[in-house]
Amino acid sequence: MAGRHSAPGRDRARVGSRAQRRTRSRALPALLAVAAAIAVAVGGFVAVGGVSTAETACESSTKVRVAAAPEIAPVLETATAALEKDGADAGGPCVDYQVQALAPEKASETLAADPANAPALWVPDSSVWVTRVAQAGATPATLSQSLAKSPVVVVGPDVKTPASWQEVGMNTVAYLDPLTSSASTAALLSAFGEMKVTGASEVEMGSMMVPLAQRYGAQPNKPQTVEEVAQAAQQGAQGVMTEQQLVALQKAGSAAGFTAAVPASGTMVLDYPLAALSPDESVRDAGSRLGEYLAGPHGAALLAEHGFRDAANTPLASGEGLGKGSLNVLPAPDAQAVTNALRQWAVLTVPSRILAVVDVSGSMDFTDGGQARIALAIEAAEGALKLFPDNGQIGLWAFSVGLGGGNRDYKSLVPTRPLQPSQRGAIDKALRKLPRMTNGGTGLYDTTLAAIRTAQDDYDARSINSVVLLTDGANDDPGSLSLDELVNTIQRERDPARPIQVIAIGMGPDADEHALKKIAGATGGRSYVARNPSDISKVFIDAMLAR
Repeated sequence: MAGRHSAPGRDRARVGSRAQRRTRSRALPALLAVAAAIAVAVGGFVAVGGVSTAETACESSTKVRVAAAPEIAPVLETATAALEKDGADAGGPCVDYQVQALAPEKASETLAADPANAPALWVPDSSVWVTRVAQAGATPATLSQSLAKSPVVVVGPDVKTPASWQEVGMNTVAYLDPLTSSASTAALLSAFGEMKVTGASEVEMGSMMVPLAQRYGAQPNKPQTVEEVAQAAQQGAQGVMTEQQLVALQKAGSAAGFTAAVPASGTMVLDYPLAALSPDESVRDAGSRLGEYLAGPHGAALLAEHGFRDAANTPLASGEGLGKGSLNVLPAPDAQAVTNALRQWAVLTVPSRILAVVDVSGSMDFTDGGQARIALAIEAAEGALKLFPDNGQIGLWAFSVGLGGGNRDYKSLVPTRPLQPSQRGAIDKALRKLPRMTNGGTGLYDTTLAAIRTAQDDYDARSINSVVLLTDGANDDPGSLSLDELVNTIQRERDPARPIQVIAIGMGPDADEHALKKIAGATGGRSYVARNPSDISKVFIDAMLAR
């Protein structure tokens, strides 16, 4: 939205301290009486209550740039126009508000890259943005904790109330990128904020977040606007947006038949703070006047007209959006938690290219918890496959001493390819063969080096490339590399342009924790030991979240 200047000749809102304005207000009747007497004496003329005289006209003005989240910018346009029109009753410099619609992340980037050209006032959609720029070295002053509010909701034709945000994330859902949309970020964080309400574990939340992010990254045409989110919701997805965005879409005719719902666990609310990015007192006073206007009856009516709740989060009087019922508000996380979640999201949306390498030595027939280790490994692999969309690439090897013939300890069962239905079928079929292959010793070291080299040769720069190593024992191939030779070779051949991470998962009481830690560390990867093999699935989720 283009910036707006006041029309020439129109009275502008005057800038001064609130104390000065109160003093001038009390002095105004006396001053007018004196002015009238003087005018009569000299044959002059004074118009009171409508037409400004030379004494009340603006002698100078201060331009105040206001950057605002695009959806609230029209509200600020109207509010500042009213302030400018009404502001000719006080002396001193006038204020010329110039409102610019600017996405919060763009305003934040401007403030970091070119603080001298930053706007004087800022209204992002969430107070988290103010905290984040403060952590980055800026010095914003919060003039109003909230000008308006809007809860994050799930929308669609006759949408039903979900039990939780975790439930929403496990289904087909349409939303804007959490890296650029505060509404989507709030929905993502709501899933973690509700854990105390729902009792969900971190593993359960990871089981939702990993496939959600992977599915989002796999979309060829991701929604870029709330209108596109609404279109996806019309086709059966659950749309995620704010109540205000839904009301605006309905008024524009883009969300006919839509209803809004909030998970039973609650939701987060965008709070639209007002911050001064300039230390100038006149700027801060101009901001305070804007905040006072929007907190008053005219401002409340203006906010409601545009689908916003007031700062007290009062339901819309029209009954639009969520209606007039009560709302369970989940607590907002601190800025560092937001930063960590978004960093994790950004990594998780990148496609995966994984070479899975499964131990089929004789000890994999041993039972733990009443089930053979190889059966537990198959179960974990099948669960892991469900985490990845079709653009994920996975291959499968098995290993034990001499399995590949001669001195080769490994055998390729399925080459690494995208997870189209045929690839999923091939992997599933190969996994079913593993129990019939268990025999011999654990050829861990030679297999690990061969897997890393193969993954490096087949490197895909668009994906995160890794080797997932699943074993229950220690290397017992007498003719193989030593652990030190393996680690030194990995480090020597490591290519920063083609990084391969090893996720080493030891299962059962005999896993060599020391060796797995050294191998994974040499590649910048991670190692885990699930002493209880039934925890393998949890370990894999944690490994994905930490990549």
